[in-house]
Amino acid sequence: MPYPRALRVPALALALGLLGAACGGQGGQGGIDQPAGEPAELAIAPTAPLPAYWPFYYLAEGLGFYEEENLQVEVATVRGAVQQALITGRLQVAGTGLDYIPQAADESISDELKYFMITDNYPWVMITFEDSPYQTAADLRGRRIGVNDPHDTFDAEFLMGAAGVPQGEYELIPVGEDRAALVAMERGDVDAFMGPYLAVNTLQELSERPIRVIRNEAAENYYNTGPMVTVDTLENDRDVVVRFGRAIAKAMIWQYENPEVAARTLLEVDPTSAADFEEALDFIETTNEWNRSRYEARGRVDPEIYQTMIDKHAELGFIEEPYPADRLFTNELIDAIWDFDVEAEIEAARNAS
Repeated sequence: MPYPRALRVPALALALGLLGAACGGQGGQGGIDQPAGEPAELAIAPTAPLPAYWPFYYLAEGLGFYEEENLQVEVATVRGAVQQALITGRLQVAGTGLDYIPQAADESISDELKYFMITDNYPWVMITFEDSPYQTAADLRGRRIGVNDPHDTFDAEFLMGAAGVPQGEYELIPVGEDRAALVAMERGDVDAFMGPYLAVNTLQELSERPIRVIRNEAAENYYNTGPMVTVDTLENDRDVVVRFGRAIAKAMIWQYENPEVAARTLLEVDPTSAADFEEALDFIETTNEWNRSRYEARGRVDPEIYQTMIDKHAELGFIEEPYPADRLFTNELIDAIWDFDVEAEIEAARNAS
């Protein structure tokens, strides 16, 4: 047996829309339906429903950690509406990023939602060809920048603003991702493409020309992401949130301590997540490279990082004024989430083959 627990036939349903009442709706305290002795049913959704970007959600299923915690978890595709889906009870957990900062400026919204872990750091970067004249984001003043979808516009505006280039002094053009973005650059439709660092290896493999990555230190921590729940859920279903967090924590251990098993598991849970094992492994290793600090911090939120980003949003005019970072998160569950034999789990992951 290659794993300490058999890989079951995945029960994870990749829903095409919001799950709503199928996952309990508003039943029970905090909207989580859990008759005595039966699994707690959770509908969860990352902002970008791509397994390679959020592998631990899928690894927790494939390695049996949800089952261990008596959870029945389904993943919904909600795109950028995850916060609203949480508030209405159509989701119980949402994976979201610092693009939530402007929404949280409205206290009526932020009073209802909290991060309880920060699990990822996906720095957005500008990507162009190595032989292009653009060395920095500031060099893209007056140029055309490709974005994946129109909803990425805000992210690009933040990166350019952080580089000292105000809105209106560049053009953003939706071009799609990966091959479509590369084709747009090759045709000269855009001078650079904005995307997460995870996209760099894919573009380089597709391109016959060397790729240049334009990093932006002012925005290095921009896209921290993590699971979020409602304050009501934190108060009334704390144990369920802790159990979900623990399943994620164990999955993170396996992701970081044994990328090969993680890649195979990701493909078993969702065969569409990568073309083959090598691509899945590349996704996992690239993710680990950029997110290791989040793993080493055990998902604990760093208030200074958040405050810096909130202040930067205010400085750039994306929010009217700064607000306290602890409006967004709580670290109160971290110790309970990691209250298991962490070293034994690390050892099991490292020794698996």
